[in-house]
Amino acid sequence: MILVEIGEPSLRRQIYDDNTNQKNLRASLELLTALREKTQIRNMVEKQRAARKYNSKLRSRVFVKGDLVWRMANTTRKKDNKFFANWEGL
Repeated sequence: MILVEIGEPSLRRQIYDDNTNQKNLRASLELLTALREKTQIRNMVEKQRAARKYNSKLRSRVFVKGDLVWRMANTTRKKDNKFFANWEGL
């Protein structure tokens, strides 16, 4: 059974004009470039704000030759079990 549409077409179908539609599509494509630039600037500002907040909480450390420090263990060795030392040093 094939369904048949009975009644008048919708308002959208009545006022549709192909030329106007094409013109509006071209205009929206031109505006898309400006929107992308605006979004890119907003993204950069957010990244700078996050970096500023992160960096404000960091403490700078200065190490001098001869200082005792912890360092990461050699990660190329196979870790046999969960008791493997993650750090080396005194």
